[in-house]
Amino acid sequence: MIDRAVEKLRNGDPVLIFDFENRECEVDMVFRASLMSPEKVRLMRRLAGGLICFVTTYDIGRKLGLDLHTRMLAKLDGLGRLIKTPRYGDEPAFSIWVNHIDVKTGIRDIDRALTLRELSNIVRLVVSGWTDIAREEFYNKFYAPGHVPILLGRVGDRWGHTELSLILSKIANIEPALVICEILGDSTDVPSLDECKKIAERLGTVLISGSELCEIYRKVVRQ
Repeated sequence: MIDRAVEKLRNGDPVLIFDFENRECEVDMVFRASLMSPEKVRLMRRLAGGLICFVTTYDIGRKLGLDLHTRMLAKLDGLGRLIKTPRYGDEPAFSIWVNHIDVKTGIRDIDRALTLRELSNIVRLVVSGWTDIAREEFYNKFYAPGHVPILLGRVGDRWGHTELSLILSKIANIEPALVICEILGDSTDVPSLDECKKIAERLGTVLISGSELCEIYRKVVRQ
C-alpha cells in the first residue's frame, strides 16, 4: 500500500491520508505541489472541500524568515489572548497566507495552482542549499495576505496531516512541498473511513493511515 502511495505522489496523483481516531479522525487529500494544476485544485475544492494548504517543514520556513502564526500572534499586544490549544491537542501548523505576484485575484483555480507550484520552487532552492536566493525569490515574488496558507510541519513533535504528508514525501524521496485538503463530503460532519475508501477507489488511488506512516518513520526514515 505504501509503495503504491509513493508512486502516486511522485507522479502527481492524489493520495488520501487518515490521521488517527483519537486525533482529528479525518482524511486529507494530498498532492505533490510541484505538479499542481488548476484541474487538481478544482478536484480538491469539489471532491475534498476543506482548506487547500501548502505544506513544508518548520526548518525550511524558518530559513525563509517565517514562523508559526501562533508565535507571531504572541508578539502582538492583546492578540496573544486568541491563542488556545485546539481540541485535537497541539499547536496548529499555520504560518502566513500568500499569493504569487502573477495571480489575478489569488482564489481562482489557476491562481492557486500557480502559487502552490511557485512555493514548491522556493522549497527546492532551500533544499538545494540556495537559501539566500530562496529568501530573495520568496519576498520578491509573493505577497501577503493571500489565499494559500503555508503550514510548517514538525515531524517527530507533532503528528497531524501536515507531518504525515511530509513523512510520505520523505519516503518518496521528493522535495518537502505538498498540498493538502480535508475531505468533508456532503454531510454536516466528515465522511466515514469507508466512504473515504470509496473515494480513493473512485480516484484510482490509495488511502493510507497515520499509523502506517509513523511506523515507517520510526523504523526507517528517522534513522
